[in-house]
Amino acid sequence: MESKDVRHRNDGVHPYDEKTAAGATGTSAGPSDTTTVVKSDPGNAVSMKKQINLFAGICLVMGSIIGSGIFISPKGVLENSGSVGMALIVWAACGVVAFLGALCYAELGSTFSKSGGEYTYLNEAFGRVLAFMYLWVNFSIVLPGNVVIIAQTFAVYAIVPFYGDCDAPRWAVVLVSQACIIMVFACNVLTVRGSAWVNNVCTVGKVLGLAVIIVSGVVLLFQGNTEYFNFDGEGTDLLKLSLAFYSGLFSYSGWSNLNAITEELKNPKRDFPITATVSMTLITVIYVMTNIAYFTALSPQELLASPAVAVTYGNKVLGNFAWLMPLAVVLSTYGANNGTVLANSRLIFVGARDGLFPDLLGMVNIRFLTPMPALLIMMLLSLVYSVYDDVGSLINYTGFAYWLFVAITITGMVWLRFKKPNMKRSFKVPLVIPIFFSLFCYFLVFVSIFASPQEALIGTVIILTGIPVYIYAVLWRNKPKSLQNLLKGGTTGFQKLLLVVKQEVDTFDKQ
Repeated sequence: MESKDVRHRNDGVHPYDEKTAAGATGTSAGPSDTTTVVKSDPGNAVSMKKQINLFAGICLVMGSIIGSGIFISPKGVLENSGSVGMALIVWAACGVVAFLGALCYAELGSTFSKSGGEYTYLNEAFGRVLAFMYLWVNFSIVLPGNVVIIAQTFAVYAIVPFYGDCDAPRWAVVLVSQACIIMVFACNVLTVRGSAWVNNVCTVGKVLGLAVIIVSGVVLLFQGNTEYFNFDGEGTDLLKLSLAFYSGLFSYSGWSNLNAITEELKNPKRDFPITATVSMTLITVIYVMTNIAYFTALSPQELLASPAVAVTYGNKVLGNFAWLMPLAVVLSTYGANNGTVLANSRLIFVGARDGLFPDLLGMVNIRFLTPMPALLIMMLLSLVYSVYDDVGSLINYTGFAYWLFVAITITGMVWLRFKKPNMKRSFKVPLVIPIFFSLFCYFLVFVSIFASPQEALIGTVIILTGIPVYIYAVLWRNKPKSLQNLLKGGTTGFQKLLLVVKQEVDTFDKQ
């Protein structure tokens, strides 16, 4: 099959041919069968390319962490802290704890050159079964569910000008959210560099939106608006304070997204520590100062009652420029979704490349050099979930699992210090940091189970559904010939339709 113009190829031959297809059509394969090594010119091989620089990495982390929560509903910390003063302390303390977690992930990212984030580290430390369980719950519920929730928030604020004070009809929210989902995935299918650029722009935009809140709040602060800054209130106890930390740390989660695309970073050993330090420091300052600004104009009761805190603040403080707040929410949610898709599609891609998901999902488009099948399956799941009325409940069921897998990942990091003491680590944190952070995460898991035992039980059942899937997809190797032929034919057909092949070179160093 001839090619008129194929990116990164100059030999006049299309990188996809029947021979390549015949060698890459199984439903799953072992890690040793994931690539076809091209020795002549690796630079022109079909593979994921290193296109993410330091600034894009910082924007990816900041853009993923700063979603809609700080604009719309930073209430969980306040209502469980008991007072404004304690709430601000919790926000700052959560930033410190999150920074320690980001440093742990910086060590993992600079040590392992393979993409996939927690999946890769769990696989390395504890094996394929636990890694698959993490992959399964993210693929089936968490990733598409998060995409839908963020897209629906985008839709609500994008169509506010058309409905004024009236609530937008559900069909309008669904259609606009689906349009958002399609646009985000289309950009990620077509170009990695372009989606990184979109993320950069949206991150700068949302930071500027928060800067408007912070600067106006500082002005009000110097004007003497300090009546709400005290420790008066209902007070708190250990359980409520734990729930405040649980809520606050969720607002800081997202530092691991950079670890999902390690193979695409231009200089990962340098970038991980710098990104962790810069992004988490800036976000902590932004979060604390934004909350201080809110309380210069809003009472605790007003903040808790507001459906969208930043909009309420804007209407009260910014006057004719109040429209900046809905615009900032739109930019923030679109950018957060873009970063989520850019990073988390690589979980599916790497899992499939390792033989835990169908081979097709671990293939790369020959023209755009993106993991097109992994992106498309994520998009289809997200579109299906978008018509479901209560996607948030599914996410709540698996919420405790986030901290559980983070805790296990950091435990694996400690274990690898002893299991592989001579492994090259270009960046290494003191051992006390991962030990403290993993114990803190286990504490958060306990708190979430204690606070919502029914949700935790349902979430556990959802996670365990991955066991029969693992048995079928990975352990059952002697499938009937007819089923193998059917799967092989389907894989070949989709390869031809999507113009995708397995990577022709390894893009990571094998440990």
